[in-house]
Amino acid sequence: MIYKFKVWVWLPMTTEVYLTALDDKDSIKIFNKLDLKGFNWRDDGMRNSRVTYEVENVQNTDKSINPKRESRKES
Repeated sequence: MIYKFKVWVWLPMTTEVYLTALDDKDSIKIFNKLDLKGFNWRDDGMRNSRVTYEVENVQNTDKSINPKRESRKES
């Protein structure tokens, strides 16, 4: 059989940003304009990564549902 695995990984990361601003409101305004992709991110060792899997049998093209819900016969 052929199976397709889709994997979604959420890995907690951390970074620190220092900026100069006139007040709290100004600091939030400046921070929101920053490009997060340009930060130097580090793995947060305090938490485990979260992984979600979806497994699909891609060989089985029969999408019908057995209305009688017959159990498989043992051989």
